[in-house]
Amino acid sequence: MPGSRTRRGLVALAVIVVFVGAAAYGVRELWRIATSSIASSGCDFGNFSVDTGQAQVAATVVSVVIKRGLPERAAVLTLGAALQESKLRNIPAGQGDRDSVGILQQRPSQGWGTAEQISDVHYATGAFLDHLVKVPDWQTDSLATVVQEVQISADGSAYAKHETEASAIASALMGTTPAGVSCSFDKPSQVAAAASVAAALAADLPVNAPAVDGNAITVGGAGWATVGWFVCNADRFGIDSVRYDGKVWTRAKGWHADDKAADSAVVARLSSI
Repeated sequence: MPGSRTRRGLVALAVIVVFVGAAAYGVRELWRIATSSIASSGCDFGNFSVDTGQAQVAATVVSVVIKRGLPERAAVLTLGAALQESKLRNIPAGQGDRDSVGILQQRPSQGWGTAEQISDVHYATGAFLDHLVKVPDWQTDSLATVVQEVQISADGSAYAKHETEASAIASALMGTTPAGVSCSFDKPSQVAAAASVAAALAADLPVNAPAVDGNAITVGGAGWATVGWFVCNADRFGIDSVRYDGKVWTRAKGWHADDKAADSAVVARLSSI
């Protein structure tokens, strides 16, 4: 009957509308989850983004520069070299060019040390700096010119393109730019012991002895360089927040104002899982 056919048609149309609407919602929700997941993992240094592993390498590189008492330019030069050679990744033996190893693709056959030594970011950075400070005018000459003197690459001009990014990273981790790095990542599946994190910090940076109270680590007299170290290492240690000088960083929300954050100490708090 015409009336029945009309009703069946309207029901069918309604089903289609509901199905399409649900599908569209599902697609939007899947897209939101996917983009949220992509956007939520990584570290930003101003306009430059790296993953959390690269940020950890950068923090280690700069910590060696700081412990040696070298100026920020040394950090820029080392980071510029590492960005070109490995994209701030610790490349294992056998995966680089010929016998090149590590973040700076140094070669045991050219006297940089053993493959095991060069695989240590602290060692590799120190070896680079040993050569760097012997280059005439290393603090004032161009990045490409100075780094090429150390690395002796096939194309030394390639280092120049990384100077702006290296400068942004160095400025944040040397403490020149306040709150210069922000990392975000999913809730950690494991969290290091606070004492272990405090020991790692003290080994990397020349700070006063950190005080541990539960899941909080307080570093008196520290500044933005210490903040940068905590933020860049937050993913591997399970650090949930870092407070200093009127600001707080959290893995979920990044940086925002915090009236309780004093300028007399840096306070990092581990996640509770």
